[in-house]
Amino acid sequence: MRGAIAADFRDGTWRQRLALVTVAFWMAYEWGPGNETVTPWILLRILRDSSGAETIVVTAAVGFAFTTAQQVLSGLTALVAFSMFTRSANAAWQRLGGGAEWSTLRWPARAAIAFGLGTTAVALTQTVSTGQVGVKTHWRTIVQSAALCGSIVGMIGAVGGSLTLIGRNVPALQQPTERVLVVLASPLIWLGIATAILLVPWIRRRRQGAATS
Repeated sequence: MRGAIAADFRDGTWRQRLALVTVAFWMAYEWGPGNETVTPWILLRILRDSSGAETIVVTAAVGFAFTTAQQVLSGLTALVAFSMFTRSANAAWQRLGGGAEWSTLRWPARAAIAFGLGTTAVALTQTVSTGQVGVKTHWRTIVQSAALCGSIVGMIGAVGGSLTLIGRNVPALQQPTERVLVVLASPLIWLGIATAILLVPWIRRRRQGAATS
């Protein structure tokens, strides 16, 4: 996939290159550890800094709004880029493992793709499986998948807010709850998790390469 992106980058105009670099960033962010580390960190900071019943409402609202806006932006960018670069789209399609058109799947499968891989994957499946390109053709699907992903994150935020509220109102759990929130709200924790997720496959490849040589 890196070779296809590099080839498309060489052949593109500066405007096309900007779109390609942007969608490559979104793919790395959504298909890698980025989304799974940034969003929890934001939600945990809100849990740490809020109090009372607003903990549930604010965490759910921010989780939904942040995720939905982010997913709409990444999905629309992907629609533009994949319509310009067939090599990158096909390489990403192979990396994704193919699949049916997102809008024809059942809701559990839609939720799994939207939440697990983000709207870049939704844009890719819509573009390749239908053979139709462009924002005008697929923007409704992108908005729908973004709202679905945002709703899932919002519900997770509400659950986290509820658990936090319970912990703060049970005397025996007050101090442990605050300690956990302080630790998990630190960006260093999530940076370490992201680094570990990236390093584990790299270490495995190095070991496999050393074993076969």
